[in-house]
Amino acid sequence: MSLRLSVLASGSSGNATYMETDEGGLLVDAGLSCRRIAVLLARIGRRLEDVDAVLLTHGHSDHTSGVRSLVRERGMPIYSAPDVGGRLGTITVEAGETLRIGGLMAEFFEVPHDSRTYGVCVSDDERTAIIATDLGEISVDVLRRMRGAEAVVLEANHELEWLRRGPYPTDLKRRVASGNGHLSNRQTAQAACDLAPHGLKDLVLAHLSKTNNSPARATGTVTSALREAGHGRIRVRAALASHPTPWVDVGELLESPEYAYRYGKGEVQKLFETE
Repeated sequence: MSLRLSVLASGSSGNATYMETDEGGLLVDAGLSCRRIAVLLARIGRRLEDVDAVLLTHGHSDHTSGVRSLVRERGMPIYSAPDVGGRLGTITVEAGETLRIGGLMAEFFEVPHDSRTYGVCVSDDERTAIIATDLGEISVDVLRRMRGAEAVVLEANHELEWLRRGPYPTDLKRRVASGNGHLSNRQTAQAACDLAPHGLKDLVLAHLSKTNNSPARATGTVTSALREAGHGRIRVRAALASHPTPWVDVGELLESPEYAYRYGKGEVQKLFETE
């Protein structure tokens, strides 16, 4: 597989995703210090020297706080869509404009949030991955933009009932649950079911709230919805704030069902098996 990714960290304490082909790599967001990003990269066998550029999805500090230290340490280019990274001296790229970095092509597309925010579509000409980690709803246009991606990193910020009963002030609860806030587990599950018939193979749930969600709750909600819709083989995992996800090889085939016929030397024949 030529296109692969690992979500290095995701959450209100900092966000960064590393993507690569054999020709080089890039970061989507840099919301942690340069030193911390280096530590997380080392856990997946990579170094800062493997990062050719950074793409910023929006201007909140949990996505941008490491930019200046990365520029100071490595001098790498930082790209953003309009009204996102001007104060950081980024190179502005219009939404929908194709940006080429090594063997990768990237495009920004706007999503609804309480500041100017974008998702990112990254492709190697054969495989496509989408990252959208801060958005309050998935509009028809956003959903259309995401269809066809084989790997998607998508926000699953909160369990709505936990948010309602939780300790946040009323105004903050309303903002988080609004169309310009953050996605709930149920919203993400619905989006996963909508994307599943269009080639989705891997879904990474991102930006989970420490207070109003948990990895088990988020993955359980989404996985159950996919199974009920007949798409139970899609791989679903949650990104954490403190440790990178395992590598996602974009486009890796889903496992064959156990009842399929298999022929070949040394292979165990499982002709009939049901759950």
